[in-house]
Amino acid sequence: MTVAMSGYAMAGYPKAVVETLVQRKQSGDALSFELITGANVPWLDETLGAEKLVTRRAPMVASRTLAAQANNGSLSYVEQQMSKMPRLLRSNSFGEIDVALVEALGFDDDGDLIPTSSVGMTHYLMAAADEIIVEINTAQPDVLRSLHDIHIPVAAPDAQPIPLVRTNQRIGLSGIPVDRKKIRHIVETDIPERMGPQPSGTAVTRNIADHLFNFLELEVQKTGHLPPIQTGFGAIADSVADAFQQASFRDLQFFCGGITEPVLELLAAGKATALSAGGLGMSERVEQILNDTPNLRDHLVLRNGDITNSAEVIGRLGLVALNTGIEIDIYGNVNSSHIAGSRVVNGIGGGASFAQNAGLSVILIPSTAKGGAISNVVPMVSHQDISEHDVDVVVTEHGIADLRGLDDGERADAIVTHCASEAYRGQLTTYLQTAREQCGGHHPQLPEAAFGWYRRLKEEGTMLEEGS
Repeated sequence: MTVAMSGYAMAGYPKAVVETLVQRKQSGDALSFELITGANVPWLDETLGAEKLVTRRAPMVASRTLAAQANNGSLSYVEQQMSKMPRLLRSNSFGEIDVALVEALGFDDDGDLIPTSSVGMTHYLMAAADEIIVEINTAQPDVLRSLHDIHIPVAAPDAQPIPLVRTNQRIGLSGIPVDRKKIRHIVETDIPERMGPQPSGTAVTRNIADHLFNFLELEVQKTGHLPPIQTGFGAIADSVADAFQQASFRDLQFFCGGITEPVLELLAAGKATALSAGGLGMSERVEQILNDTPNLRDHLVLRNGDITNSAEVIGRLGLVALNTGIEIDIYGNVNSSHIAGSRVVNGIGGGASFAQNAGLSVILIPSTAKGGAISNVVPMVSHQDISEHDVDVVVTEHGIADLRGLDDGERADAIVTHCASEAYRGQLTTYLQTAREQCGGHHPQLPEAAFGWYRRLKEEGTMLEEGS
């Protein structure tokens, strides 16, 4: 079977039925299925992946267990950008969906389904499915009921502009229309939703945040305002949110795929006034903020993913997109999903769409990994998710490279000089000089030498050349 499940940005996923499926597999049932969700759902991937219940996955893998299965070939992984999911689901590109399993707070008076902590692609998944199972989770806070704004764009050729011009504007419904004849079962449960432990900030991520804020302060001096911010998950994102707590910026706005506790703390502290997301990472503190914030509905909106990832909306709002990656090359191409070009870690998600359409596209990345054995600034990325043409600024713990208005050679000089680790700066400079001499051209590259960095890492355990 092909099973679709709600869930987006680590939130709003079914729990009770999933746990029962695991119990069935553990008791000896020969049970497996293909799984489609709206976006990254780590709990589902880890829970189902541990029992090898999933044979095919789209559009992201969000756990080490499932990524390992994709890498060893026991799982078929269909990686997709979030912005393309609505079109692919409408066109039946993933095949027939037998069952959609979705979490909800309940139904409104019109029979529309009220989501929990995410909206994501749930409306498309239910529309494409033959049957629907709904989990009513009473452990999810009832305050979520007032936060959803669901606007389902009409597909081409009848498409109309999306009428969203402000971060916290509401343009749609509070519930998802659903064909009630498809609903086969309703499961009542009360399982709290909690995000797993997230990587904590380090001295490196704090330095990256400090350099970013120096840059943003100069930008605001020139432009007079700070546009809405898009950020993701992890140690760098949390360090950025913590830095906003200490910075002089006020009336902050965030327009993100998902929002977690550090960003909610900015709302609680009065630093942020408008938050928009496709999913909300839940914790006890998040629930407290939701319940204690006056007029919460005016400040926080949970949207469907095709609005959150809409190129039209991202461009109109002029977002400052803050994305991360595994590695970046000397020209600004970013690999955000695959180690050494081959082994998937997660998936492209929505980062490329935000980078391509934002008013200002920023890449935040540590200069090294594995204690310095790996340079995250390389001659040529081993896998590309975000194009150099969509990157305006690069920030590492060493500094900032503002790439706007620079030609390719100038971009390379700026990234090597300002962003690379001192341990690798000479090595990168030598590579770039040699490429210019031997190859020339507008975008000098020596592929054999560039990929020699990965060969050296595999054979010697480090990218550093002997004697460096």
